[in-house]
Amino acid sequence: MSLFPGNSSGSNAHAGTKRSSPGGLEELSMHRIGRYWPLYFPRLDVDGATPDHLDDIQRFGKYLQSHPETFSMDTDASCVFDFATLVADSPIAGFGERIFNEPEHLLNSLGLAVCCVLSSEYGADAEHILGDHKLHIRLLHHEPLTHMKSLKSSLVGKLVTVRGTVVRTSPIKPLLVQAQYACLRCGVTQVVKIIEGKHEAPSKCVTQGCKSRVFDIERAAESGTRTVDWQQIRIQEKINDDPRDPGRVPRSIDAELLDDLVDTVVPGDVVNCTGIVKVTQSDEGKGKGRPNSLYILYLDTVAINKVGGAAESTGTGDDALTTKDGIHFSGKDL
Repeated sequence: MSLFPGNSSGSNAHAGTKRSSPGGLEELSMHRIGRYWPLYFPRLDVDGATPDHLDDIQRFGKYLQSHPETFSMDTDASCVFDFATLVADSPIAGFGERIFNEPEHLLNSLGLAVCCVLSSEYGADAEHILGDHKLHIRLLHHEPLTHMKSLKSSLVGKLVTVRGTVVRTSPIKPLLVQAQYACLRCGVTQVVKIIEGKHEAPSKCVTQGCKSRVFDIERAAESGTRTVDWQQIRIQEKINDDPRDPGRVPRSIDAELLDDLVDTVVPGDVVNCTGIVKVTQSDEGKGKGRPNSLYILYLDTVAINKVGGAAESTGTGDDALTTKDGIHFSGKDL
């Protein structure tokens, strides 16, 4: 793990840190689990966690202690795992099926376990790197591939991998993930977590006796307000010359990238994009006084890697055309 001293054999271990041997694995302390819990499960208090939930975290913790070589960290924003290795060696029964059906739970549990293990092993060094931000789990080489025609409402909340050509990338923007508010009457601050873009100001002051309901968000760099890099890309499926389906417009899906994933691909790249299928409200059907019940699917990206370039993605020569809307037409279509 390049961010931390030492390697899987412990030959360059930092002075004063201890490494757990496979024969003497320790359970993660509830103190450490509680320390990182709000970063991964902000809607649930640690005291309300079920025994099965805590058991998943403990199993991941013991697995990471005995198999430190299975993950790597090139930045302080994410931790990389190989999917095939996790399926083969995971301490979680039926990991392959469970990661498909409940990806957010398992990925967050794994991220929490990583933080606890690094904190236990490297102490203050790990605390300096991990800080108060969520460590994203990146699953490389996830399979099987899912065809875009199969992306329907039944897959919402599931983990899938699609392959296609990047046809559009948005500018990189800051996404608010944590806001610090100050009471305009007494000046006491409180921090609010922003979950999936849902932003609500505090409803009351935390100071006893203060009845103020007016707050101001603090935007200074030294405040508790935090943003992360955000980018949206559009991935278009690769069309084969199928005589049974002539002239069809290629399917596409948007994917959201965060932190270290932004700016890693450009239009023309052929990519495998692994992500959780989610929904966002569509602008279609909106009208004055009329509720909108239409939603569109998108991918909350877990990992993305290039598998080809622009020349490989089209295979149509100079006659190919991509419109400003990101729709690709082959030479035959034109």
